[in-house]
Amino acid sequence: MSRVGLKQVLGRSAEARAIVDAWSSAAGAVAIEDADGRVLHGGVAGAGAARHPVTHDGAVLGWAIGSGAAGAVAAVLEHLVAKDVERRALGAEVLHLYREINLIYSFSEKLAALLDVERVAALTLQQARHLIVATDGVVMLLDDDTVALRTVSGFGDEMPLLEGFRKGHGIVGAVAATGVAEIVNDVDQDPRRAVEHTTIKAFIGAALRVGERVTGVVALGSTVPMAYTAAELKLLNTLALQTATAIENARLFERTVQAALERERLMALHQQVEVARAKLESEMTLAARIQADLFPAAMPVVPGYELAARNRPARQCGGDYYDAIATADEAGGRVLLCVADVSGKGLPASLVMANMQATLRALLGRSASLPALAAEASDLLFASTAPEKYVTAALVDLAPSSGAIRFVGAGHVDTLILRADGQTVTLASTGMPLGMLPPLIPYGEVSLQLEPGDTLVLFSDGVTDAQNVADDEFGEARLVECLRASAGAPVDAVIADIMAAIDAFAGSAPQFDDITVLVARRT
Repeated sequence: MSRVGLKQVLGRSAEARAIVDAWSSAAGAVAIEDADGRVLHGGVAGAGAARHPVTHDGAVLGWAIGSGAAGAVAAVLEHLVAKDVERRALGAEVLHLYREINLIYSFSEKLAALLDVERVAALTLQQARHLIVATDGVVMLLDDDTVALRTVSGFGDEMPLLEGFRKGHGIVGAVAATGVAEIVNDVDQDPRRAVEHTTIKAFIGAALRVGERVTGVVALGSTVPMAYTAAELKLLNTLALQTATAIENARLFERTVQAALERERLMALHQQVEVARAKLESEMTLAARIQADLFPAAMPVVPGYELAARNRPARQCGGDYYDAIATADEAGGRVLLCVADVSGKGLPASLVMANMQATLRALLGRSASLPALAAEASDLLFASTAPEKYVTAALVDLAPSSGAIRFVGAGHVDTLILRADGQTVTLASTGMPLGMLPPLIPYGEVSLQLEPGDTLVLFSDGVTDAQNVADDEFGEARLVECLRASAGAPVDAVIADIMAAIDAFAGSAPQFDDITVLVARRT
């Protein structure tokens, strides 16, 4: 309290004046002087009057002068001075707390308006500097995967430049690991000190917590000796709790924005994909229509024979091919029958299939024999297609007048002849698939006779390899059984029965390969 404190007490306190007046009336006049001898109450004391000091915290504030009652007045004044000092101290503390609360409230309002992590961290340090003396400060966020602490904002020339902080390592790391706020007023003597070359002398830090989860640390330091207090630690902890929530909200907002941007990007990609898909579907539909036009519009009419064929691709475009081409010669004409299967599926296979069709029709009539036709077709396909693309084929040269047939199988599944008496003849492959290898070994040829009532069946491996849900294959035996059951039916009906038998066998299993069947019967 200042030296004029006694005057202030007498001036403000009616109670003090009343007590002094009461003692003066009851026990004689009492004069009161301040420490400098100025009279504050009563008259000038007479010579020889007793002087009783009025003190506080060892300092003389004034004197009570008079008879024996003056000592009691001095004691009362000391009590009143102590009460006044206590009241003023309490008022100052309340004012300080009010200012702190007002600053924290203002801080909360400002945080609520921020949705950026770095700006939240910067505002936290700015507020902390208003409340706690520090030369340096940082806000660090914890990476859960690497347990590293990354500085997102800082001030000062020391702490923001320090690196290598991680959870559980050093003083800052200890706060991140335990979640407990700490004061270290002698950093040099702390055994947890992790950075050797630092001039930070005092440290105060609090954890950023969201619930029980520590998300980072807010830390202040001083390069000059400092004695941080528990009250300051409490303040910093309060700021840290608010900051942690604001940073979490900012992160959620950033993730929400990123998610929205990602949704927009995905929607744009989806639209592009839909446009591309629609374009592809249109192109595939056109390709399928073009491919369908490559098949014979109608099977040739050959007196004494029934001919029928059917193709069902596994996809919109397929790699199977069939053809029936009638040619004239000195013997009265011939018919080339073909079923081919391109390796692979879909549009690439359909393009090779178109190549195969064009090649076969271009060579027909120019080749001396069926093996020569196969060899020349293989050479042309090998030269014009990718190495992994090749074609298996069953080629039959039929002389309708005599029923004589010549057969070449280019790596294809077996071709069947169902005799009129129900016996079957199997025609196996006689050479390599077309276009697989350069010309090496000539194709072999098989000659047979097709008698009245005999049925010739060419098909792709999509028939015999058709599978059901148990991965069992339809197989050649079931095909032969179906042919025998349909022996007396027209060839169109024979093919329909084969398709129906395959579908009944496969059940709910999807068709995974193209299915092609060509049937010729001598009547």
